[in-house]
Amino acid sequence: MKDETNTSDTVARANGESNTDSPSSSVRVSPRARARRRPPTLRETKGPEPTTPVELVRLTVGRLGGAHGVRGEMRMHILTDEPAHLKKIKTVYLGERDTPVSLESIRFTDKGALIKLGGTDTPEAAARLSGLSVKISGVDARPLAPGEYFLFQLIGLKVQNEQGEPLGIVTDLIETGAYDVLVIGERPDSPDDLLVPNHPEFVLEMDPAAGTMIVRPPVYE
Repeated sequence: MKDETNTSDTVARANGESNTDSPSSSVRVSPRARARRRPPTLRETKGPEPTTPVELVRLTVGRLGGAHGVRGEMRMHILTDEPAHLKKIKTVYLGERDTPVSLESIRFTDKGALIKLGGTDTPEAAARLSGLSVKISGVDARPLAPGEYFLFQLIGLKVQNEQGEPLGIVTDLIETGAYDVLVIGERPDSPDDLLVPNHPEFVLEMDPAAGTMIVRPPVYE
């Protein structure tokens, strides 16, 4: 789970810091996973290389808003599929800063969350942090289940059909109302991108370790 990471989460999106909200979300995906709380696309976000070890990745889980109350608490827009996991997080990273900050408390509201960070004890101090992304270390994310991957791990995968014919490379991912749509570019036989829903009917196999993906291209009328 973009300094914000592309990146990145089912628990969190894995990304590097970006000017728009990344993955990651969030943060991991599988052909069975439904997209929630992810950016419209990943192409315009800055994220880690797909081969980056998870321990070196920062996964974006939220973005700070304004101050709340007089004790330094802040509003946070949630950018993770599993906000309840944040109750287990002890430290976070803000924006592109490398120094961890303690997460003293988090409570959820119908509009997001209210968080209290260590060293932020006044409304004035909280206001200075407004707009920064909130990230967690990749090692603090919920462990990936079999068949789950962080979004940033899909970018750059070589795509082929069931017959082994090359179709192109995953260059982007678009959020829709139901399933994410993989954008297959750099195609050998067409200048146009191929759009493939991230659904088991079309995505037959993902193997980021091997750098490959097998799909059954949809037929559009």
